Amino acid sequence: MRNAMQALVALDDRVDRGAIETLFTSSPQLDVSEFVDMAADQADRSGGDVLIVACARFTAEVAQFISAANQAHPGRPVLLVCTEASNGYVGDAIEAGAEDILAMPIDGDIELARERSGDVVFSIEKALARKRGIKVTGTAELGQMICVLGLKGGGGKTLTAANLGASLAARGHSVAIVDLDLQFGDVGLALGLTPERTVYDLVRSGGSLDAQKVADFLTVHSSGVRVLLAPARPDQAGVVTSDFLKDVYPLLRSMHEFVIVDTPPNFTPEVISAIDASTQVCMVAMLDSLSLKNSKLGLETLELMDYRGDVRVLLNRADSNVGISREDVVAIMGRTPDVLVPSDRNITRSINQGEPIVLLHSRSDAARAYALLAELYEHTLPSTNGVARRPRRRLFRRGR
Repeated sequence: MRNAMQALVALDDRVDRGAIETLFTSSPQLDVSEFVDMAADQADRSGGDVLIVACARFTAEVAQFISAANQAHPGRPVLLVCTEASNGYVGDAIEAGAEDILAMPIDGDIELARERSGDVVFSIEKALARKRGIKVTGTAELGQMICVLGLKGGGGKTLTAANLGASLAARGHSVAIVDLDLQFGDVGLALGLTPERTVYDLVRSGGSLDAQKVADFLTVHSSGVRVLLAPARPDQAGVVTSDFLKDVYPLLRSMHEFVIVDTPPNFTPEVISAIDASTQVCMVAMLDSLSLKNSKLGLETLELMDYRGDVRVLLNRADSNVGISREDVVAIMGRTPDVLVPSDRNITRSINQGEPIVLLHSRSDAARAYALLAELYEHTLPSTNGVARRPRRRLFRRGR
């Protein structure tokens, strides 16, 4: 018979003690060595295979306790159990050092607590497996999150997200793309992916949200890019909330060096939330007056939001003879574009074939422009021991 896992449980003063003790002592697979008061100055943070922090809701004091416990025992996972539903605190909890998070609104129900004890055991087993196996990227090494904005439909925003992701993957980086156009997302189409599992399915799956679970709902492209696809039907978009996505972003960043978010052409609450969570923004414009005007308004909106990340501008069809010069672009937008993507009929072919042009026609000028964009973002990766990271170039692409 397998030995029971040893747990130390730290409680705050707002949980129902009876229900919590039932939750953690009902399974023979879990042995609680001690219940300690989290608020006590001399609260014992040692002992156990796992530390369970049980609280009514996640607060700054809980984050401080988890962080201190992690520093004292970095090899021991921390499971956070909150008896109130998640309200966007998952990212902060992960940054504090929680390995997994369970929202368990048991409301003092002893019988419900007994039934949910299996969920606790399962989460602890996953946390221990990650600690003893290949651990997810540490919180100090969260990947870059690039929010791709395009304030006019048809401007090449999805094209940019797909080719930027494929370019970074080709340079050896781990990349995830989130299709945030929840009603009419086209990232799957641009990459030739079948939407078997989408963000809608992730929401409806219920239970705790952790990195491994999110990974199960990502669709893998042949380039190695992993994609969280938009819902398959517009009517499914309503169940995907900003609060839920706030919990998903840090989990994706903990698994990837780059997370690219493709957005709809407006400032919806979901887009604003993604911008707030991002480290960088890529503004995509086209060489026409409407697109340039909207992009200028978008840049001004970012300033009004007091956005602190880097903002790069990419101009599609930059060599088109449409009566707008480079000087006109600078005059309208108030800045010079960072990357100019020329017109190329192979771009349309690549979209129709569901394959990024950087992979289908890698020597074209358009592909080289997207590769330049990837190189600019690659330089934003943090250095290791004072030495800038070098790309791990792949010799072969994965087959479909």
